[in-house]
Amino acid sequence: MNKDLKKFIFFLIASIIVAFAVSYSYSAYQSYQQEKKIDAVKKAFGFGGKDKITSEVEENSDPQEAWQNQRLEALESLGYTKVDIRPFYKRIYDKLTGKKIYNYKSVDDEAKTVVVEVKDNKIIENFFNGDKATTRQELVSNDDFTSYDLKSYDLDTKEVTTYKDVLNNDVYLNTKNGIIEYEDGKTIEFTHQNGAMNGPAVENLPNGDKIEFNFVNNKRVGEAEKFYKNGDREIFVYGENNQKNGNSIYYFANGDMEETTYVNGVLQGPAKYIYKDGVTEHYEYKDGKRVEN
Repeated sequence: MNKDLKKFIFFLIASIIVAFAVSYSYSAYQSYQQEKKIDAVKKAFGFGGKDKITSEVEENSDPQEAWQNQRLEALESLGYTKVDIRPFYKRIYDKLTGKKIYNYKSVDDEAKTVVVEVKDNKIIENFFNGDKATTRQELVSNDDFTSYDLKSYDLDTKEVTTYKDVLNNDVYLNTKNGIIEYEDGKTIEFTHQNGAMNGPAVENLPNGDKIEFNFVNNKRVGEAEKFYKNGDREIFVYGENNQKNGNSIYYFANGDMEETTYVNGVLQGPAKYIYKDGVTEHYEYKDGKRVEN
């Protein structure tokens, strides 16, 4: 390649970069001027809160942009504030690739930060505590941006929680629209309303046992039943802190049964064993251990 051709190519690349920078700066300037005009009108007419102009903008906004803004506002409601720390050249690269990158930090703890990447119908949120990544969340919207699926990775415990149709606008997903997957193979299939676990759930254990129960605002509440792989089953009650509390009946596959009481997940107090032929045996539990009368 001769020297003149090299100069021409270099000049062409430099011209493209300068042109793009000028275009980007002018676009930013126009946006700034538009915001100033809106603020001036709001001040002149004494609009407060969600004014008429803002409402009209929201009503006429692109559904995709509205969905993205809704999620960013949700971060702010959790106590994070946006910080502008991306260098100019990286913002140019983001614009070329069609991505938007936002940085947030916690109002209460500056060590806690979030990096948000937005592109098309997908949002990725990476949560950090100092330099350590703690959680990664991936949000993918449905076709009309009225709801979205959320997959959350807990990088410490290796748990993966998936919420299908977080805003409950896809009516065909009405049961078991979420799942928690654990590293050891255990899963919990649950029903949620607007991102909170509410309704019937099933916990599938790696050994083949399973528990059917109900969530109320992300807590296990009320009567539950555990089915053992060997044919046994137990009916018990979840109380405070997701633990067994109250009366329990254990049905053995051979026809025998045992009536016990749980206190904060531990067997305590009087119990009786009823054989299938009707013979009954009485005894007690203390701190989970059987004590004969």
